[in-house]
Amino acid sequence: MSTEANPKISALLRSLTLVEVVVLFLAGVGIFFLPKVVGPLWPWELLPFNARFLGAVYSAACIAAVMQTVYGRWSPARLVTPMIFLFTFIIIVLSFIHIAQFDFQRWEVWVWFLLYFVLPINAAYHLWLYRDLPPADPTLPSTAGRNILLAQAVILGLYGIALLFIPGIAKGIWSWQIDDFHAQVYSVTFLTPAIGAYVLTKGASKNEWLTMGLTQLILGLFPIIGVIIVDASVKRVNWSAAATWIWFTLFAVIFIISLWMLGEGRKKA
Repeated sequence: MSTEANPKISALLRSLTLVEVVVLFLAGVGIFFLPKVVGPLWPWELLPFNARFLGAVYSAACIAAVMQTVYGRWSPARLVTPMIFLFTFIIIVLSFIHIAQFDFQRWEVWVWFLLYFVLPINAAYHLWLYRDLPPADPTLPSTAGRNILLAQAVILGLYGIALLFIPGIAKGIWSWQIDDFHAQVYSVTFLTPAIGAYVLTKGASKNEWLTMGLTQLILGLFPIIGVIIVDASVKRVNWSAAATWIWFTLFAVIFIISLWMLGEGRKKA
């Protein structure tokens, strides 16, 4: 892939993505592996299941941000930047809608709102700046591959939209009880890989396949591990409920698709 087809991204985009890497690593890895230590620093109170799940989501997001920072070029920024925009824009909107969840006497809350105010603006600016750039590798996925990507985009996208707009109904398949606020926050778990899959249907480079594959690997695997770890202590998951197994199947499929994506990446020169 020539550097002309895959130009460098701006220093601003790369720098702010590096900031995201640090924050996502501390937040994601921290609350997943050390929830009792890092959890109290979260902007709102987290119960054990929610802590592990958010740790999984932020760990997955960290992978995408690392790839964009390390490569620093249009590929994989073409894939990652739309996902960053969607993730951060939805979170800041929900933060204002549910502002009563936040205690502004805590410094963590101010950091939260600062980051989630700056990051979507930065991502939106660069999406506009690079709006006319074609894919770094215009090679389209195979027909079967495109169908897999479209199926992911539609299914995850629709479920993410349902969590966002009808959380009371959509949260019914969750493997533990969550309130509407967390259901809406969790919508980004599905909307973000949905938009990523759609981007790949338009052409995908090796870096983009690997970025999406590694991100989904964590996104599919860590939530399952997190629920099993927490439930071993609190015994709150109803393992006989169909909804529980729908939830586990959803994340297992995300994991399986990630392995396919990594395989597609390995095929590329």
